[in-house]
Amino acid sequence: MKNKLIPAILIGAGIGAALSLIDKSTRDSVLQGGKDIQYYATHPDEIKNKLQTQSNEPSKFDQIKDEILFWKETIEEIRKNNPELEQSIINAKNTLAELREQKNS
Repeated sequence: MKNKLIPAILIGAGIGAALSLIDKSTRDSVLQGGKDIQYYATHPDEIKNKLQTQSNEPSKFDQIKDEILFWKETIEEIRKNNPELEQSIINAKNTLAELREQKNS
């Protein structure tokens, strides 16, 4: 065999897994995971129902999207109700841009 890297990695992984099983909590976790897999293998509808109930919850993307839309609407409302504030912010931005240009010149 010319390439000994893959077999060496697999042997190392096997030895590492065996050594990690010395810890009782790791062994218990592995046994519980095996029992869970065995249970869901014999009851596939359970895992399907579990995944469907989790998908009914809003995703992180949806939560962030809702948050961004909320802030966008809030800013638009502030802009609409306070045109002086908007103009003051634009003036401050322009002043800072001019100061930066003077500093860089």
